[in-house]
Amino acid sequence: MTIQTVDLKQGGNWLNTVLERDIITLINASFNGVDSQAYYAKYFLCPDAFDRKLRLYFDQQKVVGYCLISFTHNENDVLLNASAAFYPAYRKGGNTFVFSMQQAFLYWLKHPFKRIFYADTMLSPAMYRAIANKAAIVWPSVDNTALLPQQLFEKFNQHGRKSHLLDARCLLDVGRRTNYTEQEVDTFRTSNKKEIAFFCQVNPDFDKGVALFVIMPVSLKQLLFTAFKVFT
Repeated sequence: MTIQTVDLKQGGNWLNTVLERDIITLINASFNGVDSQAYYAKYFLCPDAFDRKLRLYFDQQKVVGYCLISFTHNENDVLLNASAAFYPAYRKGGNTFVFSMQQAFLYWLKHPFKRIFYADTMLSPAMYRAIANKAAIVWPSVDNTALLPQQLFEKFNQHGRKSHLLDARCLLDVGRRTNYTEQEVDTFRTSNKKEIAFFCQVNPDFDKGVALFVIMPVSLKQLLFTAFKVFT
């Protein structure tokens, strides 16, 4: 299959009614326990975001996936969070990682003296692995459980709860579930990939609507260390 992408920007070339309908249909097919119209309004229309960047994935003329990056303020910090959905045949964590990191560092290059964080909930072990396997500084991760910035989890995830394995408020009940089959859930739980195994240990109820809250600093250190990790 040949996948094509189209990038859109809030306030510029944005969504028309046909694309809105296709995205709502995709959301409805991707998650269980979610009102797709309300979900769309929360992530695509909420006025809290001062900017949004969107990548649409097409198979011929059909929208088969999207990755949305929203930019919000939290006191003096800038937070980036993502919403992504793909039809099962098109799910590939690397898609969202590339677009998310691209948008994060493009914003950082324009605002190098701001405190910027990617801070987001993750229901998918595969999406978590796509980021934790490539980004150098990810909280929480199997490589830095002793260095978790407790104050950031308390600040950015104040309505969440602590994992039984970590002394950090890194879990959040989000009221929706990724539309995984029982076989897919079992495959995740028995995976020997360290990032997926870690995700399932820290967040064993990911298939019941509990997300892992993940924080990554967007900084020069992150850029350099991640580049080294990816290319070596």
